[in-house]
Order: sequence, then C-alpha cells, then structure tokens
Amino acid sequence: MLKKKYQLFSLLFVVLLIAIPANSYAQDAQKDDEYYNKIGMGYFNKGFHNDLPRNDSEEASNHFERAIAAFKMAIAINKDCIQAHRNLARVYYVQKRYEEAAEQYRNVTALNPTDIDAYVVTALAYTKALQYDEAIEQLNIAKTLTDDKKIVLQLDEYINRIAEEKRLR
Repeated sequence: MLKKKYQLFSLLFVVLLIAIPANSYAQDAQKDDEYYNKIGMGYFNKGFHNDLPRNDSEEASNHFERAIAAFKMAIAINKDCIQAHRNLARVYYVQKRYEEAAEQYRNVTALNPTDIDAYVVTALAYTKALQYDEAIEQLNIAKTLTDDKKIVLQLDEYINRIAEEKRLR
C-alpha cells in the first residue's frame, strides 16, 4: 500500500515537472514585442518620472537598464517594432548615450522614412554626440519630406544653429 502511494506521488511529481515548464513556455510565447515594450515603458517611467526628480540616480539607472533589456527583448522578437526602437533611443538619450540614441533613432527613420520628427530627434542626438555633419544630413532629409514652408524654415533654423555650434567648436 505504501509502495503504491509512493508510486502515485512519484507519478504526480513527474507530471508536474513536465507540465509546469510547458505551461511557462506557453506563457512566454504569448509575450510579444508589445508586451516587452510596455514593460520597458513602465521601467523607463519609474526611472524618469519617479527616481530622477528625487535625485535617486542609482535607482533611476537600475530602472533604465531594465527598460533597455525589455526594449531589446521587444526588438529581438520583432526587429521592425518602431516603438521599441524609439523608446530604446529615449532611454539612451536620457542616459546621455547619444551615439546609441542616434543609432536607434536611425532605425526608426529606416522603418518609417516619412517620420519627420524622428529625423529631428536623430539630429538632436547626433548634435549631442558632436557629430554635426550627420545631424545636418538628417535635417536635410527631413526637409525633403514636406512641402510645408513653415516646417522647412524651422528645419533650416535648426541646421543653422548646428552649423554655428560646429563652427564654435
């Protein structure tokens, strides 16, 4: 009798060992790029809106690193996830990792070549990285995407500011 209970317990234990990982794999399969992008934004918001205003840079840094990992996971799942690239760029920019931010913003412009705002923030990241020619190039591309004279004038103004900053360096 005791032997049968032991065998039954062993059988249940083995079934649970098999079933639990299978269940967790099924749950992981449901975690798509949107899921990881959302998780990343949660970490980013905690770091940016909660920790930085309290001058808790260590905790902010921890949240930013978690956000980066989540955004990279989203990109690993779907390399065309524009929002994950954009959000990863934001984290890098806030961390003053400007070249990495520019690279991610370039991914956004590659995936959505008509997004004028993406070209502008790419140029901003390049400017912060002291890569003035690349910044101006991005703004010149943005100018070709619109017929709106006000936008073109604004982009020209940005180009002139960057050229002046380059000249002063």
